[in-house]
Amino acid sequence: MITSLLDIERFPAELLAREYHQRWEVENTIDELKIHLLGRKTHVRSQKPREVVQEVYAWLLGHWTVRVLMFQAATSAGVAPLRLSFTGTLRVIRRAVPKFQRLNSQDLPLFSIG
Repeated sequence: MITSLLDIERFPAELLAREYHQRWEVENTIDELKIHLLGRKTHVRSQKPREVVQEVYAWLLGHWTVRVLMFQAATSAGVAPLRLSFTGTLRVIRRAVPKFQRLNSQDLPLFSIG
């Protein structure tokens, strides 16, 4: 790791290494959002500020949903969640969407009464 932060009192190597790792966690999340989840060149379709905020929340909610499904799948399979691929999980979800679109609301466990 190369850095311009040379004051070892203010920036010890352990701190820089920890923050560097954290930075790449954020970079990976941004990559998952921009490249894999959105998959389009137009980044924000909305033109009004309120709608932009709504669209960003929708993207974040979609990302969170994929990550929750990954965690649930890993837990039920007895493997570490980090072993699962975000893009692989997203592919599985996208293939399953048409099946769920054909179901009646009574067949969906979250929407059934009782």
